[in-house]
Order: sequence, then structure tokens, then C-alpha cells
Amino acid sequence: MKAYAKGAKDGYQDKKEENGKEHARLDKAHTDHKAKQQDPKKDNPKGTTVTGPSGQTLVIAPPDEGDDGVSTDVKPLLVKEIDANTLTLGTDGARGSISRKELRNFKQYERKLEAKENHLIKVADACKSLEAAAEDEAKDCQQLAEQAKAVEGGEKLAAKLTKLADAAKAQAAEAAELHKRAKRAAEMCKVVLTNIGTRYAPLYKAVVDSDETKPAELRFYNDKGSYAPAA
Repeated sequence: MKAYAKGAKDGYQDKKEENGKEHARLDKAHTDHKAKQQDPKKDNPKGTTVTGPSGQTLVIAPPDEGDDGVSTDVKPLLVKEIDANTLTLGTDGARGSISRKELRNFKQYERKLEAKENHLIKVADACKSLEAAAEDEAKDCQQLAEQAKAVEGGEKLAAKLTKLADAAKAQAAEAAELHKRAKRAAEMCKVVLTNIGTRYAPLYKAVVDSDETKPAELRFYNDKGSYAPAA
């Protein structure tokens, strides 16, 4: 009986503590909600605010500013020795060696990054074209809306055309922001590609020039003739 009473008491105490935590959580949520109502700027994300086709408000976040974290102070790696499996490096501060397999992975990454850069350039160009088309559409709708207002009974049509003009302006703003982002991303790819080329070109060249390089491996690195040995 005593054990039952003690268990009931402990259960009551646990429930009381749990309720207390829940009340504290609700109080904090209520306080945060009041703070947001008093200062809505705290809850509004920064970026470009546009009105969507259905009247909804869209906020396009701006691209990150400041240091992008990509260094341009890149030094080439030096190769001391190379055999059938490994390249021994002689660059201070770098790892001592790298396998041919790892180096092929770097080369594949470089090719994929180059393809990504080309894709982003196409996306940026497409967004620029979409921006221009949307701006033209907005102007046309606005002009038609003005003409509709001058016609008897054309108020409803004018209102619809005005909404279409607003939607086109929103699309133009979104396309402009996406163009900016895609262009910046393509530029970042180019920087990284330049760094990779500077860093690893001597390693690729060492593999191509090595007597132990197999024909298939030679073709892998020489797809563009970039590292072909001089005649």
C-alpha cells in the first residue's frame, strides 16, 4: 500500500513538472508572438519582395555578400616522383603523396564542374531573356488597361489587365534575381576551376609524361589535348 502511495505521489510530481514545462513553453511562444507584432521587421526576411500571379507575396532572398570562402591564392603542387600507382609530392604544407586513382577522381570532378558552369551560364541567359519578355508583357498589359479604361464598360477588363501587368512585373523581378544568382554561381564555378587548374595541372602533366602511364589513362587526361607532351 505504501509503495502504491509513493508511486502515485511520484507520478503526480512528474506530471506537475511536465505541465510546468509546457506552460513555460507556451508563455515563451506568446511573448515571441507579441514581440513580432510590435516589431514585424524582426520576422521579415531580407530580399526582393514581389507579388505573385495569384496575389501572394513572394520574398526572394538576396545572394550572400562578402567573403565567399573561395581563395584565389593557390599554388601548384610539385611532383617529385611518379610510379604506376602513386605520385610523390614535394610541396610544403601539402600531403606527401596522391594515388593515380584519386587524381582521376579530381579530373572527373573538374569536368563535372565545367559542365555545371556551362549549364549555369545558359540558365542565366535564359532568365535574362525571360526578364525582358515579362517586362514587355507588363508594358503591353498596362497600355491595354489604359485603353480599356477609356471605353465605356471597360472597367472590369482594365482591372484584369492591370492584374496581368502586376503578375508580369513580379515574374520579371523574379527572373532578374535568378539571373543574378545563376551568373554569380557560374562565376564561382569559374574561380574554383581556375584554382583546380593551377593546383593540379602539374600532376596531370606528370601522369601524361610518365612512361608507366597506360594508353587508356593517357586518353583519359588527353581528351582535349591540354596536357599532351611537346613534340
